[in-house]
Amino acid sequence: MFDAPLSFTKFLSGWLPALAVTATVEPPAPRLGDLFLIHLGGLPVPIVTCVLGALGILLARPFARRSEAELGWPLKLLVTAIMLITAELWIIESRPGWLFAFIVAIGMGFSGYSLLEVFGDQVKDFARDAFAKARATIGISPKGKD
Repeated sequence: MFDAPLSFTKFLSGWLPALAVTATVEPPAPRLGDLFLIHLGGLPVPIVTCVLGALGILLARPFARRSEAELGWPLKLLVTAIMLITAELWIIESRPGWLFAFIVAIGMGFSGYSLLEVFGDQVKDFARDAFAKARATIGISPKGKD
């Protein structure tokens, strides 16, 4: 039936009208992270995402590492507050989706103290290296090696 090859113009004459009839332009669906915004001081805050982030941290705190149990309640509450503030600021700033925000918050909830320990160790190492380089530049020997 179709022995001859189809020319480009014949192809376009059938394809373009079919495309025009079937193509629809719809606005994309809004992201879940952008729904339920509350404007606080001119800043849009995704309230559902913030609630999910807070729940993720608070619900994961009982699963924190055993080394954190030695801190006592005041320091555990401080670590929880730091993680809550960090998660909420991250959610407000970057507006992740609901699921991603919840999963990251769970991770922060049970490993927050470990993250703070690693960060503290890195700051100590940086400060120690900076002072050692400053002493070497000035010509001061390290303590006890005069």
